[in-house]
Amino acid sequence: MEMQDEQTNGLRENRYRPMGELIRGIFFILFGLFAIFAQKLGLGEFRISPQWMLVLGIVLMLYGIFRVYNGIRKLFFNRN
Repeated sequence: MEMQDEQTNGLRENRYRPMGELIRGIFFILFGLFAIFAQKLGLGEFRISPQWMLVLGIVLMLYGIFRVYNGIRKLFFNRN
């Protein structure tokens, strides 16, 4: 009985972790888009130059894409 509970908890944990990565990735992509377009759309003024905001936005988006890719890979393609 305990072994079945451990397997069920392990399966549940293995499904939630990739979904968390997917959600975090989406947030990083959104933050990257905000960093790139906020000043152009008049949503905020930043104390750093627009070039550095562009670099920061690109880095955030790349990291977000990596997280989304990793989450999708673990959710759908990592079958044991």
